[in-house]
Amino acid sequence: MIMEEKNSQVIFDKNAVEFVTVAAEFCGFLERVSDMRCRDFVDKCLKLLPLLYLKASLLPACERMEEADPETFVTETDYEVLRGSIASLLGEYDDYLEVFLDDMAYSDTPIHQNISESLADIYQPVKDFICVFQLGLEHTMNDSLAICRELFAEFWGQRLVNVMRALHDVKYRQLAHGSQEEEDSALYEDNCTEEELYEGLDMGDDE
Repeated sequence: MIMEEKNSQVIFDKNAVEFVTVAAEFCGFLERVSDMRCRDFVDKCLKLLPLLYLKASLLPACERMEEADPETFVTETDYEVLRGSIASLLGEYDDYLEVFLDDMAYSDTPIHQNISESLADIYQPVKDFICVFQLGLEHTMNDSLAICRELFAEFWGQRLVNVMRALHDVKYRQLAHGSQEEEDSALYEDNCTEEELYEGLDMGDDE
């Protein structure tokens, strides 16, 4: 009973709630990729990803309450559709070389990666977490939070910082030295303000 009360407090903890908010925005953003332009997509990715990392790093510690894992919702088809949509939007900018991978232990040269695949790798566990949380069952919400926190430390947190470097290169080097058409498209209207991104997020010192 004491553990249940403690875990109930965890899932409604301020940092957990803020992570849910940013995670839901991140997933919804990727799901709308077909309606975006390349520059807009890269620009907002570079604003959302640091927030997602920050809020994930502040998630409270919690213990699983059930032996079985919560239900997953993102299918292989969902993953491939999302990955393909991002790859189609980015085109030639999708590829990058990475050195921060486990496979690098067996390689002397950087390994070829795709921004689209890296973002889909982040999306899958985060979306599964959001879907479980939306069901509103406290036991599964707690376990989903614990799993998401574990996977952040072991897998998708590293993916996130890796793809940030690649997206930074796309925005500030590749697109900046692109064709005249790309240069002209730099005069786009960014519909996402700093206030909207940071709304409801306490960026101050811990109490």
